[in-house]
Amino acid sequence: MAAVVLIAIVGFGIVGVLGYFSWLAAKKRREALAALAASRGWTYTERDDRYVDEFDGSPFGTGHDRRATNVLSGTYDGRVFLAFDYRYSTTEHYTDSDGHSRTRTETHPYSVIALQIGAQAPNLSVSPEGFFGRMVGRLTNNDIEMESEQFNRAFTVHCEDRKFATDVLHPLMMEYLLTLPDLAWSFRGSSLVTVEAGQHSLETLDATLAAIDGILDRVPGFVRTSLGLPET
Repeated sequence: MAAVVLIAIVGFGIVGVLGYFSWLAAKKRREALAALAASRGWTYTERDDRYVDEFDGSPFGTGHDRRATNVLSGTYDGRVFLAFDYRYSTTEHYTDSDGHSRTRTETHPYSVIALQIGAQAPNLSVSPEGFFGRMVGRLTNNDIEMESEQFNRAFTVHCEDRKFATDVLHPLMMEYLLTLPDLAWSFRGSSLVTVEAGQHSLETLDATLAAIDGILDRVPGFVRTSLGLPET
């Protein structure tokens, strides 16, 4: 019995220590993001749940207890941007091996980084894809094939307007995206959005903003004009 009590005490102690270090890391990250915002003239808000409904599509609108925290907003290279931590929870009810009813809640964290396009655009998504995903896309006719086989092997493209997709994904754009093989992005409404599992660091925030800014820089002038934007 004493051994069981000792093990329980040690277990609770380990959980407590891990919880403390997790809290400390989150606090340091909040402070670093706030300091970054102050140094660049951006706005930092610790929590603003208005943004949980900012974009359509996965993972938004899923589960419960949806939150938007560590919200950064401002301008990057002259474009309005938004970045925040998004999370939601799912609850599962099940029966264990002894016939007892149990409940398990899991939290799903995501990093959201977006640049405003300046106008509504057709939904277009480009994501890294493996062999299986490419085969499914081809069988279901959901994967738009581009002229570059190298690009087709690296990415899956979805868009209801195929012409818009091929206009945006011209050869120089595809060449640029091949230098960003792990980047998944999409046009959602009037923004170019990236959503990744987990949280972004200050370094990945800057890298992602630079990457998607480069995508918008490469959208052809005639496409911009068709959206009602200046050519450059």
